[in-house]
Amino acid sequence: MNSSEQRTKYKTYVQGFDENLGGGIPQGHIVLIAGEAGTMKSSIAYYVLYMNAKRDGVNGLYISLEQSKKSLVRQMESMGFRGESLGRVEILDVGEMRRNSEGPGWLDTFRFAVGETKRRMNYELLVIDSLGALELISNFSKPREDMFRLFEWLRTLDITTFIISEMPVGPFTCYGSHDADFLADGIIHMRMAEDTDAEVYRRIRCVKMRETEHATGHFSFFKKDNHFFVTRAIADF
Repeated sequence: MNSSEQRTKYKTYVQGFDENLGGGIPQGHIVLIAGEAGTMKSSIAYYVLYMNAKRDGVNGLYISLEQSKKSLVRQMESMGFRGESLGRVEILDVGEMRRNSEGPGWLDTFRFAVGETKRRMNYELLVIDSLGALELISNFSKPREDMFRLFEWLRTLDITTFIISEMPVGPFTCYGSHDADFLADGIIHMRMAEDTDAEVYRRIRCVKMRETEHATGHFSFFKKDNHFFVTRAIADF
């Protein structure tokens, strides 16, 4: 790929992290944000939408499959991320959709809602929270094939997608179920780490990001004054 063909890159706006991602996330990528509970996966995903809307006028859609819209808005606004007030970030709460049409046909309803919102607001960034919930609600009959079709469908939308992937505490072998690790263009792993005094800190790492020269090491991840930052982490394992 020559310079004239290089894709647009969307910054995460996490200070110190974009420089280690080759400038940001390439347009059209599907990126897993994976980690255990409490590592701020949803927060960083929403933050990316919020900051791109605020700084660059980019429209974003956040699809919440587990948390209600009211609860999510309250959580994000308490952190200083008033995304909806910008008029460029929309939260789609599919709770009612779940109650009315769970099962194999639900995924078609989900796709329709995503497509209709794309036609209406022409968003460039999409967050799906979470992969496990989507798989459970959709009742995948052939998980690997269904996961492949899900990723292929997302690619047809010509948007950049972040998918939250829950991981269990402790040793792990993959970042996403049913080959999602391999299907994804990028993986950002978030985890907890303890120091010698038993204090717990958050860590963030780019495991892979196609089409970029990126650092693979762990960074300390923290929030200050309504912004996220990273610093090079001291080895803790």
